[in-house]
Amino acid sequence: MTQLMITDIRKSSCDTRFDLITAIFLSLDGHETRGRRYLDERSVLVLESATAQEEIPAIGVRTGDQYIRLRAKPDHGLMVGDEIQFGKNRDKKTVIQLQQS
Repeated sequence: MTQLMITDIRKSSCDTRFDLITAIFLSLDGHETRGRRYLDERSVLVLESATAQEEIPAIGVRTGDQYIRLRAKPDHGLMVGDEIQFGKNRDKKTVIQLQQS
């Protein structure tokens, strides 16, 4: 599973029925799971994945950060600073897990 931290959440200017979420990829060192809440995989769509060539302070991304942009339904329950895991479970279904501290 890939571990990420949410750095920005904002309303989509193109489609107000969705939020745009930015998350940066984290190293697995020093992060442990204290609890998980599964999110509905149908409520999230990956829009972009990139490595920042320059700092983008408006979305909490620094130069060199690998980041991902997601489109999510407004009832996603995520907050800036939340850590999530993104990957496949044993049944090969996409899962997104919220790390609760």
